[in-house]
Amino acid sequence: MSSLLVPHELTKLEREAIVTHLKGLVDAGGEEMRSFDFNLPGRPPLFIKHSDDVLDEAGTQHFFYLLANSDESSPRVPRVFDAFYSEDGYCLVAMEKIAAPTLSDCGISEEEAVEHAASAVKWLLDQLPLVPHACFGRISSKPAPVWHQFFKEHQAPRAFADPDELAEYVTKASQLCRPNARPSSPVMKALLTSFKKSRCIYHSDIKKENFLFDSKQVCIVDFQHVGVLPEPFQTYAFFNINKAFAASVGRKLGYQPSVTVDAMVKISGVLQQCGGTASLRS
Repeated sequence: MSSLLVPHELTKLEREAIVTHLKGLVDAGGEEMRSFDFNLPGRPPLFIKHSDDVLDEAGTQHFFYLLANSDESSPRVPRVFDAFYSEDGYCLVAMEKIAAPTLSDCGISEEEAVEHAASAVKWLLDQLPLVPHACFGRISSKPAPVWHQFFKEHQAPRAFADPDELAEYVTKASQLCRPNARPSSPVMKALLTSFKKSRCIYHSDIKKENFLFDSKQVCIVDFQHVGVLPEPFQTYAFFNINKAFAASVGRKLGYQPSVTVDAMVKISGVLQQCGGTASLRS
């Protein structure tokens, strides 16, 4: 599991310089800013992200960086130099800055953008055999809640240990649906059976802004919504989040909408209406 450990290559002084710059941005009214460019002497240009969840995302990104670095056919993945908590409570990741436009801004057609994103997502999903079998949910060194549009405000209320625990949560949520909107027993049985039979890497935030393109190579730059879940969660991310670009990428990869997965929309709707994090715990 060493490939899941986040690198810590920056010195204490380099970390302090980043935090000092962030504080300056906050003092100047940038409280909502979640990323910024930064330069350190002797280092390549850096891109800094900060949020409560960024350490787990950094572990996922580093894992795929190592895989991409040894595969000439892979998309580019930014190198992670460090991820850390500051004494002030900031959680930050420092990665290489890739100077390339997004698929939205690189001047290519919609069809070309779909093709480039599909090639990157296909490579990502194909890496499942290299993910430690013990990983379920976040691909990180410790259990952490996944990010996926199915859950309330995109974040699961807790880390699920395995498909059975996730299936129990989804079943409980389905029972909160109004009787006339509740998925039928055969549909729920098919859905829950697929949870046990299918395990896949998913990417549930497929949009042009999360891919860069420099005319030669596509780059995946956001790993918050990447992890390991049952296959229906990837189908859901392609066709059930009302994003035409994601649906086009899904079709390009041979995926199709599913009546069984459609049932998850009703369940997700219930979760969005639940209080708190929708933990569904008594």
